[in-house]
Amino acid sequence: MSALLYIAKKEIKVAVRERLIVFLGIIIMVLLGVSLYAGYVSYQQQKEIISNTQHEKREEWLGQGDKHPHIAAHYGTFAFKPKTVLSLFDFGLDAYTGTSVYLEAHSQHEFMFRPAQDHSSMIRFGELSSSLVLQVLLPLLIIFLAFSSYTRERESGTLKLLMSQGVSAHSITWGKILAYCIILLIMLLPFFVGLLLIAGSGANSDSIPDVGLRSVLLIVIYAVYLFLVVAIAVWISMKSLTGRNALLTLLTCWTFFVILMPKTIANLSESFHPLPSMREFKAEIEESKLNGLDGKTPRSVRVAQLEKEYLEKYGVETVEELPFNFEGVSMQAGEDYGNMVYDHHFEGIRAIFNKQNSLGSFASLINPFIATQHLSMSLSGTDLHTFNHFETEVEDYRRMLVRRMNNDMAENSNYGEFFEYAAGRDLWEEIEDFSYKAPSVKSALKPYYLELASLLAWVVFTILLLNSSNKKLKPVHG
Repeated sequence: MSALLYIAKKEIKVAVRERLIVFLGIIIMVLLGVSLYAGYVSYQQQKEIISNTQHEKREEWLGQGDKHPHIAAHYGTFAFKPKTVLSLFDFGLDAYTGTSVYLEAHSQHEFMFRPAQDHSSMIRFGELSSSLVLQVLLPLLIIFLAFSSYTRERESGTLKLLMSQGVSAHSITWGKILAYCIILLIMLLPFFVGLLLIAGSGANSDSIPDVGLRSVLLIVIYAVYLFLVVAIAVWISMKSLTGRNALLTLLTCWTFFVILMPKTIANLSESFHPLPSMREFKAEIEESKLNGLDGKTPRSVRVAQLEKEYLEKYGVETVEELPFNFEGVSMQAGEDYGNMVYDHHFEGIRAIFNKQNSLGSFASLINPFIATQHLSMSLSGTDLHTFNHFETEVEDYRRMLVRRMNNDMAENSNYGEFFEYAAGRDLWEEIEDFSYKAPSVKSALKPYYLELASLLAWVVFTILLLNSSNKKLKPVHG
């Protein structure tokens, strides 16, 4: 048996003898099982609720009876954000982004029914999810598992004995890392198998593509993250004179990188790039719709210009002579201008969000926890970029619906006869029910190139750091 495998075997035996380690390991496994089961139950319940409500709203749209198309556009319908199967693993921003939105003419409404509104402020610290256990709690187990990996050898004199017998520092270090990785693998294997089975069972009906690939990539990301925690814990133990110093250093690092730094970065991003209040934002939109984006072109002027343009184009004197209902054209022109106003203001808001997120992405270069957190949400389809994609798809659907209603009004009714014309179910059925498909894995990961680079750089840096320290390793005690 090689020295590396001998060291790994010995470390596993020592870890198994430690009651505290076994107890903490059992707690982690129970938490992972509970979080996975609870996430699956929540996923199934919310999926069923959304499916039933969406079917109900669809029937309401189809059964609204005969009415004017523009009234139907104001009657509107609802769009619902589907629950992705991987959201049972990482809840991400789902508690904050809302689950449904009302679609009607002239207005782009905000999303409603945010689960976070029904929780206390403690939700800011995160709900119990599998990702939370792996990102936050499991590193604590690793700390207690590995903090004395080298200091114990020094204090007992076995480090000097091993090295005097020709065992290299390289074998000792990587043997310990291998042992802890094997322990983690044994602990996490049932969980990841369960995750793959659940993800596979819901892949065909899910709203995100490549569920299998996403699941595998999630496992790879967390494997890299946990390897970094193990390797750094062993390195700190190597550099510490006593186990107490190593434990204190590791707990300080955990507190800073996992608790303090992410909260600080979030607060700084909000301070550097503040968002306007909802009241200010809506007031600016209404002002732009009333007086134009330039502040000098009110709606009456825009309608007059449109009327003049069509009269000249068709060579007639009055709008009544046009071969279509000008009111429908005018309403759609107003809708198009309103859409342009919404796009202008929402692009400004999204630009602020992107600046806030960019600070977190840059911070991930020095904090692999933040990088793992962002990549986990992205692959689970619960991050901000996925929500923005869904929001865009919903808005495109709303605009299509309103445009179809206004075009029917222009094509099939007469000018000045609003209530005299009514469309029916045939028109309502032309509007297909809203369905959503999230971006591909490649598109989902594209905004997170800094996070991917961060994990890769940390792996390379950690390996080089360990190899360099191995060459300089000298036993102090014994």
